[in-house]
Amino acid sequence: MGLSDLFKKKTEETNADSAAEEKKSSSHYLTGKEVREIAKSNQKEMRRLEKEKNRKLPPSAYTSQMKNPENILEVENLHSYFFTDQGVVKAVNGVSFDIPLNSTVGVVGESGCGKSVTSMSIMRLLQGPSGQIVEGSIRFKTVDYMRDKNGKFIPEYETDENGDVIYEEVKDKAGRTKKDKNGEPLRRPKQAKDENGLGLFKKEEVVYDIAKMPISEMYRLRGRQMAMVFQEPMTSLNPVFTIGNQLDEVTLLHVPGATKEFAKERSIQMLNMVGIAMAERVYASYPHELSGGMRQRIMIAMALAGEPRLIIADEPTTALDVTIQAQILELFNDLKKRINGSILLITHDLGVIAEMADYVVVMYAGRIIEKGTASEIFHNPCHPYTQGLQKSKPTMKSSDDRLFNIPGNVPNPVDMPDYCYFKERCGKCVKQCSGKYPEMVQLSPTHFVACHLYQPRNE
Repeated sequence: MGLSDLFKKKTEETNADSAAEEKKSSSHYLTGKEVREIAKSNQKEMRRLEKEKNRKLPPSAYTSQMKNPENILEVENLHSYFFTDQGVVKAVNGVSFDIPLNSTVGVVGESGCGKSVTSMSIMRLLQGPSGQIVEGSIRFKTVDYMRDKNGKFIPEYETDENGDVIYEEVKDKAGRTKKDKNGEPLRRPKQAKDENGLGLFKKEEVVYDIAKMPISEMYRLRGRQMAMVFQEPMTSLNPVFTIGNQLDEVTLLHVPGATKEFAKERSIQMLNMVGIAMAERVYASYPHELSGGMRQRIMIAMALAGEPRLIIADEPTTALDVTIQAQILELFNDLKKRINGSILLITHDLGVIAEMADYVVVMYAGRIIEKGTASEIFHNPCHPYTQGLQKSKPTMKSSDDRLFNIPGNVPNPVDMPDYCYFKERCGKCVKQCSGKYPEMVQLSPTHFVACHLYQPRNE
């Protein structure tokens, strides 16, 4: 090979490297400088948000009012982001929905659409400092214990026929009556007790804005006012503690005056309630000694132990066989009546939604694209994405050899477009789809859809 051939080859290699570099720079690759700038900016924002989470505030700073008194939870314009070195992942990007009292709301969508992040945001369980609630309100109606100026619970006292408080003599540990300096018996108001012999405390209805609540205050809401059934029970249960220890902890933490004996009795009662045979034996077992279905039931029993007003179930039937799935769903239907509360059911299984939900919320790429009653969503799906989800479900009447699938992929959550997120995968695009993201349009008192096909014609 001559010098001219070597020079020609070297020139071609240089041109190829330049083309590769140009292609790399135009393919959303980040330089080291850009990564450092993003990390620096994210660190500043994460420190600010972490500081807000851990600040001490008076209750008046995070109490609120429900827009509709019939709701137990109102999520409004919720933004939950993850700060990474490649940019900000907008996992939940402006979500708004309500959960009425004594109802089941199902959240459905593809994997990665923001369902679980929404539930984690409601429970304030986003993994910080990278995961943060950036904006929005989460109003939750609680029946909380009243507290005095020192932060202690206010007891309820027994009264006589005239409404006067009944007093009792104060006893020491040996059962002898205590006396004052004048030799008179010490007396105190007699606290009312429930059927289990535990003292009663005054309660009041309070609405908290969970998004603004200090993280330290969330400890008294989780387990007592709201509880979560996680997607994978094997990783949610502690493998080094018995089932009894983990169930007892809920009662001991959230029931004032609870004893170990009462906690055990309540735990066994919860195990019986969720249909577990030989509750005493299971109480003394470790998680690895139980089947997947039994562990799932134990997670439900743990969620019920504090008698919460809201249960969040994140895909509770995943990895369970069909028979166990049916039993779990039947259990949830029964529990909603027993606890007189509400359920937020997160799943990608439309069959589960049809069986369980009163209202349905359809999510895509961190946003709600359609919501309404179960009947409206299943009998009159309006958004092309909702229609695609329903076509993807096999039926007995289907004659096609292949299942329907929605073409394309979800857009990059770090760099979301300004127009409709579903545009690149939609087969019903109109001219307006290239414009701004569609607003939510009300089709009926309970049915809403975010799609340009239903926008007013003058827009």
